[in-house]
Amino acid sequence: MNFFHRLGAARYVLAALAVALVALGGTALAGVVKSDDSPRTEAAADIAAARPSDTPTTATTPTATPTAVETATATKRSAPRAKPTATTHKRSVTATKETVTKKERSAPAEKRPAVKSQRAVAAPKKSVTDGTITRAEVLARARTWLTDPSISYDMSGRADDPNGVPYRSDCSGYASMALHLDAPGRSTIDLPDVTHVLSDKDDLKPGDLLGIMGPSTGGAGGHVMIFVKWNDDSHSSFTVWEHSGNPDRPHQSVHEWPIQDSRGAYLPYRYDKIVDGS
Repeated sequence: MNFFHRLGAARYVLAALAVALVALGGTALAGVVKSDDSPRTEAAADIAAARPSDTPTTATTPTATPTAVETATATKRSAPRAKPTATTHKRSVTATKETVTKKERSAPAEKRPAVKSQRAVAAPKKSVTDGTITRAEVLARARTWLTDPSISYDMSGRADDPNGVPYRSDCSGYASMALHLDAPGRSTIDLPDVTHVLSDKDDLKPGDLLGIMGPSTGGAGGHVMIFVKWNDDSHSSFTVWEHSGNPDRPHQSVHEWPIQDSRGAYLPYRYDKIVDGS
């Protein structure tokens, strides 16, 4: 109840007292007047009490506002203080990534397989006796006898292949050694059993054969040579490796196509198990 309400109530009380005083007489009226002073005093006290109450309320409101502002300001100021922690976290993540990167770099080194040398890859593959053989290996084996003065032409003689296996030291023995056929080697009579005639001389490739071979070529009746290459685009000149006794060792010769001698014409042959590649 505010001051004005209290003042209105006091007036109603005074009016009631006045009526009572009229009824009771003068003495009672004097007593009522005294009591009237008391309510006025209480009303004044209520006014005084109300004024201080309003003042603190006014003071409290502005006091609360700065507190909120200061709290917000303090919150904003405290937020940047967390940045160093975030930065530290980023550095920690970066350091972790660097550590992982180092591990990844080191991992291949631990698991790195042995690398085969290019020489080993390029070297001719080893064949087995009477087995499949590459053209590169045929030429590599033939080269081991080429220009060796110790290997004289002799149908009854022997010379070792790269593995120490002895082959007959004549033309068909030389071809048999190069093709890695069963030692001591086939003759011009039975070499056609493991070879076939090419339909076109232009099909000749390194490691193929040129020869006069067949049933009637025993002894000096036939001859066989190892084809090495064509010397021109027209395929009219070619190089062979052979063992003919003139000169008296395996040697390189150049011939023109077609080639023939007193024994007949030479035909192109290919070993049945020769393959391209190295």
